[in-house]
Amino acid sequence: MSELRVCPSHPDLADDLATLQRLCFPTLGVAELITAAQFRHHLTVFPQGQLVVLDSTDRPVASSSSCLHRSDFVHSQHTYMEASGQNWLSTHTPDGDWLYGIDIGVHPDHRGKGLSRLLYSARKALARTLGKQGLVVAGMLKGFSKYRAHMTAEDYLHNVEIGAIFDPTVSVQLRQGLSVHGLLRHHIDDPTIDGMAARLIWYSDEASAI
Repeated sequence: MSELRVCPSHPDLADDLATLQRLCFPTLGVAELITAAQFRHHLTVFPQGQLVVLDSTDRPVASSSSCLHRSDFVHSQHTYMEASGQNWLSTHTPDGDWLYGIDIGVHPDHRGKGLSRLLYSARKALARTLGKQGLVVAGMLKGFSKYRAHMTAEDYLHNVEIGAIFDPTVSVQLRQGLSVHGLLRHHIDDPTIDGMAARLIWYSDEASAI
């Protein structure tokens, strides 16, 4: 871990980050993969919310993109493309009360090293620094493909939430202190999981949790 560090993103990394997207999300619809041009644009919209993990050669091995949204959006049904402004962060609301985590990707060769934890810690710190209510993410139900023939998405998510099933995405997010606040249907263009995702929330002020 000593050679891996969280840093603010910058435009020179955009091409590498676009390559990383394809490695991290091989089953995702092409239109929903963030391009180099979009990564560069994110930095003009909300630079504080764009983070990378660099290795010892200064190459990105993980990244996260975030923006700000208002409560009325956060607590409603929505798709990934609606949340991300078609991947351009055009939905970013500077006075929004929630930090919305659009994307986190970790290179397959670097999974299991705690890089998601580093990025989530940085996101939580940013939410607190900005005085926001907390962090919201949509967790793809990546393990649902193995269960969907005999289990509903609601039942699958419940089993993940209570620890009976390990989901490669949502279980990791739960370990970072987020909690499940419902199912987001048709959220993402990934036919292997029927587009299902979980809405997960972390509160800056634990007393505000509901």
